[in-house]
Amino acid sequence: MAAVAGVRTPPDAVVDALDHRQLRRRFGDTYVVQTPRGSGGKGTHLVTEEADLLRIGAAAGPWLVSEYVDGAPVNVHALVSADGTVRVMRPSVQLTRVEGVGAAFGAYSGCDFAAPALLPARALARAAEQTRRVGAALAGLGYRGLFGTDFVLDGTDDALLLEVNSRMQGSTWLLGELELAQHALPSALRHVLERHGRTTGGEPSQDPSDGCQLVVRHTGGPVRVTAAPTGGLHRLKDGALRRCGDGFGLLECGPDDCVLLQLPAAGLVLQPGVAIARIVARYSLTAPDGTGLTPHGQRLVEALHAGFTLEPLTAAVPC
Repeated sequence: MAAVAGVRTPPDAVVDALDHRQLRRRFGDTYVVQTPRGSGGKGTHLVTEEADLLRIGAAAGPWLVSEYVDGAPVNVHALVSADGTVRVMRPSVQLTRVEGVGAAFGAYSGCDFAAPALLPARALARAAEQTRRVGAALAGLGYRGLFGTDFVLDGTDDALLLEVNSRMQGSTWLLGELELAQHALPSALRHVLERHGRTTGGEPSQDPSDGCQLVVRHTGGPVRVTAAPTGGLHRLKDGALRRCGDGFGLLECGPDDCVLLQLPAAGLVLQPGVAIARIVARYSLTAPDGTGLTPHGQRLVEALHAGFTLEPLTAAVPC
């Protein structure tokens, strides 16, 4: 797809075997290894030493290996209309390497639609331009509807394509809430209409907008939940989360509120790395490049964990 669209990607190669010395010679001291059928960051591994390859396991190849580029990860939504027109939508910072939320490298941890305002404008414009090229290539293949492009910003002037998602994404629902708040047709509805031949027309806004979601995961060994916070609208007060009422997304949030979603029920067993909550807010919870929590985000995550009562398991639990 990248070759057809004429867009830049990090140097990469498909290999049948993982030889650290050869790969380091080709891609440098740090590189990325991906399984053929990974999704949502699963099957994506950062390698800095040979021991990292051993932790990946003995699964057979082929493997996609690429150079690691240390830049802000950006996702761009776009739409191929029923008539083949490509419409580029808002970008967001893709939260895939946030320290302090229990996620492995590359694992999807949410998105921030406000953070792009703090990133280099020329690099973002380059990502939008390349997204349009990808959309034109998809249109030529007969694809219609929403798609997403994942980039890493390379300095202040460029963006390198990492992945194309020909589908609705984990951030599409939040984008839709931002659109509804501005009395615009939500992207998910446009996707359905366009795929059924109904052109929705109109250029979507590409302006940053206050909306963030953060996925928090369980750290540690297997445990059973004996108590958990109740989902809904919350506010941080005196270091604790105080429930203010019902809430199901960004539209219920005030400027100081957050909504907690997808919390586990009492009695559920948590395995390492499983998601325990999704936090939705109108303010950023991470740094602009998505690598670390803001001070308020850190306090919010700590308060979330404090709201759980977990019982360590003393015996193995069948899957």
